[in-house]
Amino acid sequence: MFNMTKNIAVWGDSVLKGIIYDAGRHKYKYLERDGAVEKMAQLGMDVKNNAKFGMTAPKARKLMLNALEKGVDADMAILEFGGNDCDFKWADVAEQPDREHQPNTTLEVFKNCIADMVQALRNHGITPILMNLPPIHSEKYFNWISKGLNGEAILKWLGDKELIYRHHESYSLAIMNLSIALSCDLIDVRQPFLMHRDYYNYLCEDGIHPNEQGHEIINQTLFDFARSKLIK
Repeated sequence: MFNMTKNIAVWGDSVLKGIIYDAGRHKYKYLERDGAVEKMAQLGMDVKNNAKFGMTAPKARKLMLNALEKGVDADMAILEFGGNDCDFKWADVAEQPDREHQPNTTLEVFKNCIADMVQALRNHGITPILMNLPPIHSEKYFNWISKGLNGEAILKWLGDKELIYRHHESYSLAIMNLSIALSCDLIDVRQPFLMHRDYYNYLCEDGIHPNEQGHEIINQTLFDFARSKLIK
């Protein structure tokens, strides 16, 4: 008979919240199908999803520390951040392309926040699990962020559109490196996307949120991870 990890806590952003962009209605919405968290629940696990749209690592650290002090009933916790942390205030960039601009969370602060959350979870007897980032598509995302703004000014600041991809990737790589340095299990959702030559077709119009097909990739990845790592 299997002994199963029953209680899983999730802290993350819109990826694990199951949010996609509805191009027909021109707004973000929740998946109509079960998201990754629900798929894990099919294995008999009690999953508490604390993921929120727009969440960054510093905000999540504060919320998590408060929650841990009050008491969190979990054996393991999945941490998924970086997509909002690495983003810039594009209106400011468009207005002042000759100035230096910082992301919402600098890479160093981001790494410190993840490390702090890992340690806090362990201090409360909860095993941390890190998840890296699905890839984004530079062209799609550039077109998205430059809507209503001076796209030429943004491009001048970027130097080339592919900087968007590389900058985003640096946060995903930081998570992977932290998983090694901190001896955490890693859920690698990035590689399954990149195994598709047309991975951009698994992203929404905004070039950063996985679409329904993209979420199927995430769902299967988390389901496989839970079945292989969390069931003993």
